[in-house]
Amino acid sequence: MKIRHIPSIHQRRKKRVAAYCRVSTDMKSQEESFETQVRYYQSYIERNDEWVLAGIYADGGVSATGAAKRPEFMRMIADAMEGKIDLILVKSISRFSRNVVDCQVYVQQLRSKGVEVRFEKERLSSLDASSEMIFSMMAAIAQDESRSISQNIRWGYEKRFAQGIHHMGSNQVLGYDEVDGVLTPNGDAWIVKMAFELFNQGTPYQRIAEAITAAGGKRLRGATPFDGGTIRYMIQNEIYVGDRRMQKQPPQNYLTKEPDPNARYQSYYWRDTHEGIIDRKTWEKAQEVVEARRKDLQMGVDRKGKETHFLYGKVFCASCGAPYKRRTLPHKRVEGETVYHKVWNCRERQKGPKGNGCRNNFIREEELLRKVSDQLGWEWKGADDFDAEQFNALVQAVYVENGEVSVRRLARRVSA
Repeated sequence: MKIRHIPSIHQRRKKRVAAYCRVSTDMKSQEESFETQVRYYQSYIERNDEWVLAGIYADGGVSATGAAKRPEFMRMIADAMEGKIDLILVKSISRFSRNVVDCQVYVQQLRSKGVEVRFEKERLSSLDASSEMIFSMMAAIAQDESRSISQNIRWGYEKRFAQGIHHMGSNQVLGYDEVDGVLTPNGDAWIVKMAFELFNQGTPYQRIAEAITAAGGKRLRGATPFDGGTIRYMIQNEIYVGDRRMQKQPPQNYLTKEPDPNARYQSYYWRDTHEGIIDRKTWEKAQEVVEARRKDLQMGVDRKGKETHFLYGKVFCASCGAPYKRRTLPHKRVEGETVYHKVWNCRERQKGPKGNGCRNNFIREEELLRKVSDQLGWEWKGADDFDAEQFNALVQAVYVENGEVSVRRLARRVSA
């Protein structure tokens, strides 16, 4: 008779336990809270003789409304699904996720692998069937709390913008330092002056970028050289003449953290809020050049009047700043006949040796429209159903660089 040996509790495999920590801002007080969470869980897990530390996963300075933007959270989920974790400890449901759908989806995924999630504040276990309804309710409450917090923050921002108050926070602007809440020109101001001087002389964006790089100019993060898109943004940035435009884009959706195309908002334009790097005469001349270039593109990039399209005057090269033109190219042969398709191409690239040397690639019209739809939050129903009227009402410009598309929305400006 074979006797089955049952291991004692000391011989059984220890439970692999991980913890997830998160704070939503980079404020110093939050950083201290973050470090305290990490130390607490590391000590708590190591004190339990039946547990072994599987890892501390910690996201700092991020929101819990979207899992995809929390790299440590996603790494923890992946490790758990690969069988590396048995139990996850988290302070509360709101730390795990403020998005009801995300919360339920990930808990169910983990449950399918036998991985338990314990929420300390609510005293809930994801493996306890009796607490499933309570868990769903608490997740909904956490999401609604996030919505309320988002609305309060947005209201606070709008109130300060209306008063002309703006704090850069962790953002930086090339050519400026923030001293006691006021933007002050720094040692990189020469880059801005050089860019405006060359632009007003008629130099293309990309050539300006190359000239600044050759002169030793470096971008804020220094790793990559200047490009035409960076110079174009600089030339149109009112901050360099001493003005501030506040609330340039729609506020973010509290769940997706992307600009909400359906949100109603108001932009504010304030003059002389700080010392300008360039004088107003230089700024105004540059904007006249920008506007002249834009008019040159308006519906009439095709100057012979052969064809007009609602995208004319809206699509620009993010590399050199030139307009994109519509072209017809052969695609393939079907039953002996050539099939053509519409593409958009940088005007300077199309000029070849006579152009400015831009190497930006063309983009197919259908792909361009689909990517614009995605950025506007529209459902893609095909090129034939694209809402051109709504597009013109919402979009100031579309910038294209090697297949990547960036949409700049029109801002409703209120002068103060």
